[in-house]
Amino acid sequence: MKFIEKGKEPAAWKEYRETPGVDFDAIPELKEALLQEQGYICCYCMSGIKESNMKVEHYKARSVYTDLKMEYSNLFAACKGNFCSDKHCDTKKQNTELTIHPADSKSNCEKILGYKLNGQLTYPAEYETDIEITLNLNNSVLTSNRKEAIYTVALALKKLGYKKPIIERQISKFSSKNDAGRFTPYCNAVLWLLRKKLSAN
Repeated sequence: MKFIEKGKEPAAWKEYRETPGVDFDAIPELKEALLQEQGYICCYCMSGIKESNMKVEHYKARSVYTDLKMEYSNLFAACKGNFCSDKHCDTKKQNTELTIHPADSKSNCEKILGYKLNGQLTYPAEYETDIEITLNLNNSVLTSNRKEAIYTVALALKKLGYKKPIIERQISKFSSKNDAGRFTPYCNAVLWLLRKKLSAN
């Protein structure tokens, strides 16, 4: 997971939700605002997403918290959670409530979660249900994807040499959106490795 800084709701979404009689609808302007806000990665697994392969996630389920179904602060962009047979993210979560929150600055998910070289997420025991069951973020495909991201950068660093300025440039790169406004998929797994190498330098 990557910490998400929620911004102001887009004007088109505000206008839509204030229209008398409307119900929730993932209008294109809402999807685009969420994608831009998150740098085109899933709010849970950090896989790359775009409008054609995303869904609007209600952190607090709209079927339970009807008063929040149009609230922008409760909305995120998530992958469809079905690019493998082992469902994950919102598709697995459904209406289950989470302890971990992608936009909670007080309990920053980036400080809670760690990684292993094999791509597995690590976490304090109290988040085991969230990670392993509710979101299924350690399924074999996601773990493999994170491992590949980690090893791709590790190989590049090995060729360049584990020098502090090089590592720092890579940290800056993977911490930021590119010119197209996108984060690198699984960027936090890569940042975990880079910071580990920097601390050992």
